[in-house]
Amino acid sequence: MIVTCPLFAIAGNRFSLKWVLVAGTIGYVPYFAALYCNSVYGTQWFLLLGSVTCGFSAAALWVSEAAIAVGYPEPENRGTYIGIWMALNKLGSVIGNAVQLALNIDASSKGSISPKTYLVLIGLSCGGLPLALTVAPAHKLIRKDGTKPTFSSDENRISLKEGLKGFWRATKQKYMLLLIPIFMTVRWSQTYQGNYLTEYFSVRGRTLAGFVQTLVGIVATVLWGWLLDSNKIFRTRRGTALAGWLTMVAVFIPQWVLNFVMQTDLQKQSPTPSLDIYDPGYGKAIAAYCLFGVGSQASVVWTYWILGTYDIHVDVLAYTTGILRSFESLGFAIAFGIGASSNVSLMANLIVAFVVFWLSVPFTTYASCLVREPNPASADPINKDIQDDPERDLPPKLPQIQEHADDLDYHPESRA
Repeated sequence: MIVTCPLFAIAGNRFSLKWVLVAGTIGYVPYFAALYCNSVYGTQWFLLLGSVTCGFSAAALWVSEAAIAVGYPEPENRGTYIGIWMALNKLGSVIGNAVQLALNIDASSKGSISPKTYLVLIGLSCGGLPLALTVAPAHKLIRKDGTKPTFSSDENRISLKEGLKGFWRATKQKYMLLLIPIFMTVRWSQTYQGNYLTEYFSVRGRTLAGFVQTLVGIVATVLWGWLLDSNKIFRTRRGTALAGWLTMVAVFIPQWVLNFVMQTDLQKQSPTPSLDIYDPGYGKAIAAYCLFGVGSQASVVWTYWILGTYDIHVDVLAYTTGILRSFESLGFAIAFGIGASSNVSLMANLIVAFVVFWLSVPFTTYASCLVREPNPASADPINKDIQDDPERDLPPKLPQIQEHADDLDYHPESRA
């Protein structure tokens, strides 16, 4: 996914984000089927095949859904729609966790989840394809206010060569280079969270914890998206970006403190505890886990929102969200490698996640200060053409006006 996310971003501008989204819904069904077969029959080859199909589909899905969620809405409502998108993303987790909790309600000890859980996931994944087919292509989209998404190019389908050039231009932007650290660390802690649940909770204990954290995350994403769009709290876009980021940093501070306290307490206990839903320390333990979810989900909403403040063109957003997803996958892969090592303790895993996050803070803060106020003229593709090339008499989208000017023997003066 580190490599394929940028490729699918380029493909989205060449073949339409809609069809990349459709492709992203196909590979999950074989993957969940492979998990079921591996759990019940011990099949290995199918699991490898399913992992490959899931990897390609996940890259296509991640890039296309992100570009659509950021580029399709009106700029003034972008945060709200990103929050709704992330909430819908979590809605599947709510259903999945609810089913897991029902199937594993009697599993009061450690172990794996019921294989029937994978059958439910297969059914949910089958609904993705028909829903993806209902999404409108970007060039045919008409927003609620009557406006249409804008593009940096006049072509409906950008060639692969131009796509590579556009992707490289997006990568070299100063704000993108500054945001790479937070892209890598925004989901870094998920590896620790997963190991934390597996190590210290029973099956139904961690299932309930996942269910509660998902619900809390949904509320956090929707609320945070709405706050980013609110003009009553923050008067300027730069102020919104900076205040939003610093607020998240303030949320992360008690999160880290509580998780270090819980990790220190749990690792001292012998034997290793298996917290169940009726145990006295269960509430405090999942509170630390849920607080992790609040900070993580809010920061994800913010990272996508801020990309839309730098450039509003859908084709450019496809590149920048592809870059985000690529480095997000890189950070997740490194974190997973550290977490999977038997030589790395959970405390060491937590310390690494803590350090890499705080290393990203100064770069992200600087990137927040680079946000500019929206320029209505730059959002108009006609005005953009004139600004980009002042030597052109008229934008290419209005050849009929040039023809009428020729008939009237009109010759415009050159403009510097």
